[in-house]
Amino acid sequence: MSYVSLENSESFLKCFEVMAEDKSCIVTDSVLYFSGKSGKGFMAVAGISTGVEVLAINVSSLTEDLTFSFLPSRSASSYVLCFDDISLPGKLESDLSLTYAGTPGDRHNSSVSITDASYGKLVSYPKEKTVRALIVRVQKSSMGHLIDDFDAGAIQSILQSHNNTSLSWPITFKYRLLLNDFMADIVQHPFRELFTIRNVSILVEYLLQQFFVMERLTKDGNYLSTQDTLNLSKVEHHLCSNYKQEFPGIEKLSRISAMSPTSLKTKFKKYYGETLFGYYQKNKLEHARKLLDNKVPVKVVATEIGYSNPSHFTLAFKKEYGFSPWHYLNPH
Repeated sequence: MSYVSLENSESFLKCFEVMAEDKSCIVTDSVLYFSGKSGKGFMAVAGISTGVEVLAINVSSLTEDLTFSFLPSRSASSYVLCFDDISLPGKLESDLSLTYAGTPGDRHNSSVSITDASYGKLVSYPKEKTVRALIVRVQKSSMGHLIDDFDAGAIQSILQSHNNTSLSWPITFKYRLLLNDFMADIVQHPFRELFTIRNVSILVEYLLQQFFVMERLTKDGNYLSTQDTLNLSKVEHHLCSNYKQEFPGIEKLSRISAMSPTSLKTKFKKYYGETLFGYYQKNKLEHARKLLDNKVPVKVVATEIGYSNPSHFTLAFKKEYGFSPWHYLNPH
């Protein structure tokens, strides 16, 4: 097992120093490249602002588990946020779970989590899996660098109300898309720090939205069980991965979720903040926007995301964003 232990005051770059001693890795410009002997891929460090540090991990075919231990420190006034997408090569993780663990564990699953660093945290990534992960360590006083006008004390009060030091829940397809985009560009991007803070801010904002949604549901007496969250994740995955197809309909989604149509619609809206069709449509059009960002012609984009009639795509795009895809391509 590759094991790296970090004190609260130690930089993420120490991870590279420890791993480079034991592995035939190449380290350059805050990026560690794995050799074929120990695995494939890279790790990158970015100190995006005062009090915020990011470790990006994009690896596969590890020959042994990779573990990071953030040691407990009563003087630590920070949080450790983890975005972990772990899957078999060529497949998506299907074994999702929701945990409310008092002690951070080393479960090998795809999840997002937020932890009070003063109690420590153990993060472990398994060998022979594909791992795309971001570990963000942020001082509580620096949370405003990522989220404007954010009260970090609210996180602490929620953790304390649950008598927990860490909360985690299943990763969603939206996280996977953001992580894939991030890993594709992080190493070669000419403005790595700015690129990192923009993308990490989006991830952290989404994580905190989920964090507060779960807290609000609990207070309202609408707490979602572990099984509920797992089933909703399956539906969300189906909606997002089949965006080129027609909306599957409530009956099919009900079978996937093992919930009644009424229960599924109600719980999905509470957890994701959108109706089933609204979530499906937003994801479809987000794929379209990314294609337009790459200057793909509008008619090609329409076909690519499942519209047989470009005019129908134009109407949907304008309804979502307030302007046509042609105006998005040519704003001036």
